[in-house]
Amino acid sequence: MSLDPGTIDSFFVYGTLCRGQCREGCWPHSPTAVVPAWVFGTLYDREDYPALTSGHDRVQGELWTFRPDQMRDLLNVIDAVEGTNQPGASNLYDRLVVDVYGIDVLTQTEIAPNERIAQAWGYHYSTHPNKTVSSAFNLKAIGECDGLGKA
Repeated sequence: MSLDPGTIDSFFVYGTLCRGQCREGCWPHSPTAVVPAWVFGTLYDREDYPALTSGHDRVQGELWTFRPDQMRDLLNVIDAVEGTNQPGASNLYDRLVVDVYGIDVLTQTEIAPNERIAQAWGYHYSTHPNKTVSSAFNLKAIGECDGLGKA
């Protein structure tokens, strides 16, 4: 992704990286804020972990905000957790910029552009979620963060 990591200071997460989930401990820095939020997309239950793709549903999750000077380190660690941009491996998830909305407008019929609370890094599943992931991809065990820069 060509966007400078310093221009976006947040991540939208919807599964194992959320508070209270098995990969919450993978974050290498403490956030300055975590708030309930949602994005447009389609969420799939793969049984082993959730998979988000583009779509028109409202997918609930959390917006994690960090200090801008921590973003390069955070991107390296969370990319490794999500199987993104790893040398010699196809992406399991693709990192992209997503528009994030506050939970207070979740049930509104129409969403105006000014109701967006942030643009954040998000991770979309790189293939159709029903497609089997290649065995060539070495996904760390759920909850395993050793060696990923955890402070």
